Amino acid sequence: MHTCAFVKGAHGRGKTRGPPCYRHAQSGRRRGPSDTAFPMDALNAFFSTPAIRAIWTDQAVIAAMIRFESELAAAQRDCGVIPADAAAAIIDTCSSFSLDAGKLAADARVAGTLAIPLVKMLKAAVGGRNEGAAAYVHYGSTSQDLADTAMVTLARQSLDLLRTELVRLGDALAGQVEAHRRTPLLGRTLIQPAAPVTFGWKVAGWLDAAGRSSVALKRAGDEACTLQFGGANGTLATHYGEGQRVARALADRLGLRVPAISWQGGRDRLARLGSELAILCGALGKIGRDISLLMQAEVAEAFEPTGEGRGGSSAMPHKRNPVSSMYLMDAAYRAPALASILAGELASEHERGLGTWPNSLPVLADLFSLAASSIAAAVDIAEGVRVDAQAMQANIDRLYGVVYSEGISLRLSALLGPAQAQRIIGQVCEQAISQRTPVAELLKQIPEVTAVLGAQDIDTLAGPQPQIAACQPMCSAVLYQWQEQKTLIQED
Repeated sequence: MHTCAFVKGAHGRGKTRGPPCYRHAQSGRRRGPSDTAFPMDALNAFFSTPAIRAIWTDQAVIAAMIRFESELAAAQRDCGVIPADAAAAIIDTCSSFSLDAGKLAADARVAGTLAIPLVKMLKAAVGGRNEGAAAYVHYGSTSQDLADTAMVTLARQSLDLLRTELVRLGDALAGQVEAHRRTPLLGRTLIQPAAPVTFGWKVAGWLDAAGRSSVALKRAGDEACTLQFGGANGTLATHYGEGQRVARALADRLGLRVPAISWQGGRDRLARLGSELAILCGALGKIGRDISLLMQAEVAEAFEPTGEGRGGSSAMPHKRNPVSSMYLMDAAYRAPALASILAGELASEHERGLGTWPNSLPVLADLFSLAASSIAAAVDIAEGVRVDAQAMQANIDRLYGVVYSEGISLRLSALLGPAQAQRIIGQVCEQAISQRTPVAELLKQIPEVTAVLGAQDIDTLAGPQPQIAACQPMCSAVLYQWQEQKTLIQED
């Protein structure tokens, strides 16, 4: 829905000497809403997905608004608020009504909202069929009812789409947990080597966050997909006592919740939805962060899927850049700022704020676009990640066992006392790195240690098995939790 205007001018019939935005900046000519527009959909496409973009096109937004007017007329007819013949004329007109998005946008720029020019055009079309019925178009409703309800119907479609993909992501991550729950991987804290974990345990952390974010998003989405229908001041006064009946009938037709009170000035549901979309992008962004670090040539432990032309460099033919990780990080960086717009508008003025609701449509459209991009990138990694278990073990081995120092120190502390254990471990770790000798071999040369620990005990303490075993209960718990979360996510 973002556009860059294009204007015929002195350079020829519709020809430009460069990108339209640059040309306008150089000429000093200000672009106006009446200019012919070229959407930047093609250039933005690789930061989104085709399915989510299809939900938020100009025509989809207009169709959602027309549907609101059609279903409103039907609900009011059923509740005896407007005449049946007027409702029939409105519904019939809406079934074939179409308008130019560019003209609507130009008129909305003057009116201050898309609803006003749309309703005006619809009234004219209905009047052409039934002059008396035109008065009942948009009856007892207001611009924000139309705009907000159309927006949340599109949000409902978007949430259904994301829900399916989130389940796919969770199942893929769960499969990686199972496959690699015993594959040793160097743990890293503050970007430095720590005691080993397993790759499956690391993925379980991703799954845990993704599952929780998915459940939270569903709850926030269910709340946000609530009918906005209040009329001019929010009370539905012009419905003369039938307002709540009409609201229930309209919500049922649109598949939305019915609020206890209209919410023109209460935007917390949308702010919560925006926040959960941003949190989801951030949680999935960690997958991109971790994988991109594991892909570094100096580490080379796990890799994104490969493919023809994927992740190439325009300057360095040898490179294979982490493309999906880039999309994940892009969403993680951009989404929080967008969500803060919705959160920052909660303290709106009185019954309807100034400038605190028309922008919800483009903000939510962008947030859903980023979330869809993020989920798609995460699925790509989760389903196709290439794991090099040998490289993982080699990176552990090149540290000569010093990463096992915590467990060894705790065992020796219990046997020899903390002071003596700390002295021994400090000395052994320093020697292991400088002499490139495994910690286990050095420990076996110290009489104080061999007096309390056998060779097999030393090998166990200076090996990955205790760490691998420690990862298993958490992996199992996350996998069990995911099955419960998946049930919640899939509930209608």
